[in-house]
Amino acid sequence: MTETRKLRTVVCGSRFGQFYLEAVRALPEQFELVGLLAKGSERSKQCAERFGVPLYTDVAELPDDIDLACVVLRSTVMGGQGTKLALELLGRGIHVISEQPIHHKDLAACLKQARQRGVHFMTGDLYVHLPAVRRFVACARELLAKQPALYIDAACATQVSYPLMHILQEALPTIRPWKISHIIKDEGPFQVLVGQLGKIPITLRAHNEVDPDDPDNHLHLLHQITIGVAGGSLSLTDTHGPVVWRPRLHVPDLPDIHGMLAADPPAYMLESSTEVLGGSETASYRNILAKQWPQAIGRDLSTMRDMILGTLDRAAVDVRAQQELLCSRQWQDWTQALGYPVLRTNGQHQPVPLEVLRQAATSIPDEFAEADEPTAETGEASRDVFACAEAAESELGGIDAKIVQAGVERLDQASLASMLFVLQTKGALADPQQKYSEADIFSLAQVAPRHEPVILRWLKKLTERGYLVQQDGTYQCAQQMTTEEVERRWALAKEAWSGKLGSPLVIDYLKNNADRLAGLMNDTEQAALLLFPEGRMNVANALYRETLIAKYLNKSVAEAVSRIAADKRTLRILEVGAGTGATTDGVVARLRPAVAKGLQAEYLYTDVSHFFLASARERFKDCPWMSFGVVDIDKNLFSQGLKPASVDIVIAAGMLNNARDTDEVICGLLECLVPGGWMLITEPTREFTEMLISQAFMMTPPVDDRSKTQSTFMTVSQWLDVFARAGVGELAVLPKDNHPLALLEQKLFVIQKGQEAVQSGKDADVARSRNDLVKLTN
Repeated sequence: MTETRKLRTVVCGSRFGQFYLEAVRALPEQFELVGLLAKGSERSKQCAERFGVPLYTDVAELPDDIDLACVVLRSTVMGGQGTKLALELLGRGIHVISEQPIHHKDLAACLKQARQRGVHFMTGDLYVHLPAVRRFVACARELLAKQPALYIDAACATQVSYPLMHILQEALPTIRPWKISHIIKDEGPFQVLVGQLGKIPITLRAHNEVDPDDPDNHLHLLHQITIGVAGGSLSLTDTHGPVVWRPRLHVPDLPDIHGMLAADPPAYMLESSTEVLGGSETASYRNILAKQWPQAIGRDLSTMRDMILGTLDRAAVDVRAQQELLCSRQWQDWTQALGYPVLRTNGQHQPVPLEVLRQAATSIPDEFAEADEPTAETGEASRDVFACAEAAESELGGIDAKIVQAGVERLDQASLASMLFVLQTKGALADPQQKYSEADIFSLAQVAPRHEPVILRWLKKLTERGYLVQQDGTYQCAQQMTTEEVERRWALAKEAWSGKLGSPLVIDYLKNNADRLAGLMNDTEQAALLLFPEGRMNVANALYRETLIAKYLNKSVAEAVSRIAADKRTLRILEVGAGTGATTDGVVARLRPAVAKGLQAEYLYTDVSHFFLASARERFKDCPWMSFGVVDIDKNLFSQGLKPASVDIVIAAGMLNNARDTDEVICGLLECLVPGGWMLITEPTREFTEMLISQAFMMTPPVDDRSKTQSTFMTVSQWLDVFARAGVGELAVLPKDNHPLALLEQKLFVIQKGQEAVQSGKDADVARSRNDLVKLTN
């Protein structure tokens, strides 16, 4: 099966199935619509005729060469035959998308049948792919990375309760545990359920009525969701938007409030009391049904195509199935708690003339409208690429070196305690009178051979910090680490970190790794699944996007690209190891206006994993100037399609530490650059104790200088040696040693290639020789 061939597709069901028919027809390069399977009603006949496909009334009539079936019929739990049909189609070796909702037991049965037959099964849910819902999910993830949720207030019609759970699953860090504590079933169309979702208090109002003669209509609403945090509330006012942010009102406790508001108001007082995010215009229902719904279904179809063609990693497919099962199981819990819907017959559609409401609204003048605030004209931004970090200083927000130092030291102490604790609980280093060899420790702790280098680094770090005494190749430990001491240190780390240096999710992630170190050591736990729980990106985003140093570095990279692009008509960028796209997002955001004004940009986004590439293709699909491909930096770059002197900028954000031979990779990337081209590298520059209990279990063993020093990361001095050997031209290292963030020891290397670099009067941060480079860190 090749990636270019069309998937022969049949749609089952002609009522809601019409939206699937339209979605398939809208993707002619990916799918070929070859039939409609239905009961043979007049509606079915007209649909088949309109789409120009045969009408089948029995599964046995289907041709043998069908690739994909879209089952758009009620499932067993909804009183229909959809599940039975899905199982029958899977039994024939046909891939199946089945429209939600599906009982979790039926879902498990379909997934099992699919695996046995070597095909794929997934549930379809268009609602989670609608533009407003995707915008709400993106904003919620960003919001919850900064502040924890205090409450959720949600409402839906029970006919679309499964998508509500799916939306919450996408928006929240987790939907486990799920606890129902109280249900109110009084008069009126709504029932109220109170409980906790992912340890967040939730109130759910459910419109639990149905017209048996027209069950898909007469809903008072589809979905409304509000997530509240300390700073305000984020709301999806309707499934189709808009998304609204309402900052929390805080009245200053001052003797002259009005004087302060007139003379020098705080910045938060100037924000709108209600902000519509992503545009205030909402679509008509004609547009929603004719365009948005089929396009949203098309996203599920494209995902299924990727699964069928193998462009999604098997692990990603398995994680998706786990997410579907969890969503189905918890949806089943709350629908059972609400009980059967109340039957309301003879419903009628009764539209209200919009003009009546418009006239009523405009009859009230806006007497308190604010005049536009004057804005000062700003001068042209500096073109000095080496000073790009100036633009990131605003990210500090009052954070000083003392706060940074406290966060670093406490996190270091917590990680060291967890290392020693897990080794002692396995019997290694537990007896203060006994000397343990490396082989003893590996054996007692049941360390998998491939992770022995990581544990050697533990021993080195614990010895350096005075926890162990090393003599004649053996180790002794006089300190007994306890559960209470480990928990105390992690609590102190979270207090010093959260809300200052990054999201609480980062500490939660590291503590989760610490709690599972025994399994990580013996390879029964996979570090990647802890970084991407249930296939979710929220933890990785918190780690690579939301820490203070990540925001500082990513913003600096984006500014550097913007300054390089300022005087160019064409710009070619290669990003290697782009991963989650944490750096890419900022760069692309800065390039969009320039592209709109005529910049001819080409951006090649590469990674070794199809998982990240599939996600990036989806996220940047509105950027036709971006392309995507697999590049393994541990292999010859030019044998993988890259060309010498072909790009103006190379970006490598936090990924070269995973290279086997850094010298070889840097030389190859420099060769990709045109004369005078730029390389932007962000890298940790010390051995991070917390990484030794987390990402170190995923990294490739190095063969360069790091193998001699038993370290994961190179120091600034080692990097400067690499650049000197490669013959780079000019270079800056940011942030400088006197910067508040210097203690975090993560750097941006801004490099211009060779002696062809354009001179522009660089300051003392720029150098040409190894000796000058050393000065940059002093």
